[in-house]
Amino acid sequence: MEGRKVTRERLLGLLDRLDPEAEWISVYLSTTGLQKRREVLLARKTDQRIAEIAEFIEAEPLQRELERYGTGLALFHSSAATFAVVPPFPVVEDAVITGHLDTEPLRALLEHPRRTVLVLVTWGAWVLALYDGNSVECYKKGTGHIHPPHKKGGSSQARFARRTEEQRKEFLKRVGRHLDEQLLDAKRVDHIYFGGNRLILRPLMAESRFLRHHGDLISPRTLLVKRATRDTLDGALREAHSGVVFEVP
Repeated sequence: MEGRKVTRERLLGLLDRLDPEAEWISVYLSTTGLQKRREVLLARKTDQRIAEIAEFIEAEPLQRELERYGTGLALFHSSAATFAVVPPFPVVEDAVITGHLDTEPLRALLEHPRRTVLVLVTWGAWVLALYDGNSVECYKKGTGHIHPPHKKGGSSQARFARRTEEQRKEFLKRVGRHLDEQLLDAKRVDHIYFGGNRLILRPLMAESRFLRHHGDLISPRTLLVKRATRDTLDGALREAHSGVVFEVP
């Protein structure tokens, strides 16, 4: 069983394909609900279908994406198919609905207007933006020179390593300062996604009041970004707003 990444728009289309006339069990689990999923499921009906759902959730590929996203799970199970979604945005309330298809909580999650901050940083380049829906509300980019590692060895290598470390610290201070200038006074932020070199996020948080104050909004996912440029922003937003679908006929 392998999942596939699906954009928010395509995911809504996939929901339209599910047969509303079939008998379904619809399951919504928040991150907290996933931690106690057995209790949440067994509290309703301990029949064979619930056992099948519990086994499906335990599958390693699905567990891997659930941990990476940290947003919970929406799952729809019938005698003909099981359709599970790791959504791009957090499931708020746990629920088990038997007897019919209930996609409304997931639709509401996907259709709700989002204000999303993207922070894309690689060593030597950075770009940040606040999106209201798909529209850019504010945007800033920059670069900074950082010496590559010196490989000749000896005292020169140590000297270059110290210089590189100082340049990286100065670079992160500059990025943190621009983050705060652009976003500290933002009216509302729903989600923050970091992309680029994942090792940068923690030291960058030390340089940015905005990131520290909104740490609970930072997605556990690191967006795959090779270059932190204006051209990569829209693709990064599509990835941030995409979920993962697992389907077993």
